[in-house]
Amino acid sequence: MPDTVISHLDVIVHQRPVLTASDELIKGHFSDLDDLRETLVESFTHSGQDWCEIGDSLHTISDGDAEVRLSPIKNGTGWHADYFPAGWRSFTHRDVPADRRKDVVAYTDRAHALREKVLEETDLRTAAATGGARGVDDLVRHHLHIADQLHQAIGDLHAALLDPDDVLPPWAHAFLYQEVEHLHMVREFLSSAVLAYHHGSAGHRPDTVWGGIAYRFPTGTIDLIPPTA
Repeated sequence: MPDTVISHLDVIVHQRPVLTASDELIKGHFSDLDDLRETLVESFTHSGQDWCEIGDSLHTISDGDAEVRLSPIKNGTGWHADYFPAGWRSFTHRDVPADRRKDVVAYTDRAHALREKVLEETDLRTAAATGGARGVDDLVRHHLHIADQLHQAIGDLHAALLDPDDVLPPWAHAFLYQEVEHLHMVREFLSSAVLAYHHGSAGHRPDTVWGGIAYRFPTGTIDLIPPTA
């Protein structure tokens, strides 16, 4: 859907009007434009509020999974308002230094666009029922493409975060580790779904939700990653 024009709300931030808003942001305010206006005013025009500049954009700073963002449009004469899919006080983003947030923003937007439900055997059987073997193949290729795109995005971020000695700072290693765990989960579900669909068993795939990689047994689980202490 096209962005919604909200210039009539007359919200001015840094001498520029907020001209448009994303459909997602408007839905997040239950399509109540007065409520959206209040959020924008309280977030960016009142002194003492928690927000930061990242490149040319402005972000609120929150503990949650999404923040309000203003990005320049129309040659910098106005703003577009949308959600940034992370919070700078959240567990995943809180240790990112202010001067590296721009790189992480670019990656986070890119990875968020690739977030989909992980593939499972039932999805392939549904695809087979409606599209036959071609439907199954198309669905597998789609999820493989997502995994490959995630791999590329993580690789690009890795390159961007290396210090002059080609070493990752500890915070960057921790951030990338989380993203690699997510990629592992995506690819592991994909391969397990294909195995189960074609052969009736995924070979007792490991649990990979919440970053924990472990094999489950009737009496408990054994982690693949050894404890650090």
